[in-house]
Amino acid sequence: MTCQITHIDDRRGFVFTINREADPVYQVESSAWTQDAYRWSEKEIPKAIRDKVVELEQTGKPGAFVRFLQGDVGVYVICEKNIKILPELADMEISVDPFRENGSGRKLSPYDIVIQAKEGTVRAANGESQTTRAGDYYVIPCQTWGRFIVEEPHRPDFVEITRKMLSLLEELHGHDFLSMSPDKPEEALPPNQAAPQPACFGITCYVLNLSRFTR
Repeated sequence: MTCQITHIDDRRGFVFTINREADPVYQVESSAWTQDAYRWSEKEIPKAIRDKVVELEQTGKPGAFVRFLQGDVGVYVICEKNIKILPELADMEISVDPFRENGSGRKLSPYDIVIQAKEGTVRAANGESQTTRAGDYYVIPCQTWGRFIVEEPHRPDFVEITRKMLSLLEELHGHDFLSMSPDKPEEALPPNQAAPQPACFGITCYVLNLSRFTR
């Protein structure tokens, strides 16, 4: 968790803060969270969380906090396909008893991030690729989080603006604004139109505000 990461050209990577704090900022790269080691079968995910994911799919919200009944800790569940350009509210949190509602097999731990993935291919820096199927579950333990450019002045502007926007909206409205992607959607250009020149500075990642993580 002390590793400093500067990689931002990662459309399906996550950059996030926790506990309503500006620092530190964490990052999980897409080539890390999409590894087979973190893919869980549906039966390994507690039913209450699977039911919540169904709600997220129906409402279009990006995710929700799942509180463990034994205390203030829990996990976040993220529906990847519902992360949009505009700021998105988290859904209402739910509570589960991790000892009674575990799936079969591996067990969730506090501060895990449970992701229901969308379909797509992720390519790592070494050229290898991994494919996710729509509806696949991945569980990211907090031990895999990397620190993302610790010093604020050196963070990319678009990451900072997005992160601060989510925090400000939460402060103003009293609701948990969870996620936002600063990317514009991919454009379908007419065949006779030249592709636009890439911007000299852009962000391709998801920015999350995991404010209910209160460690």
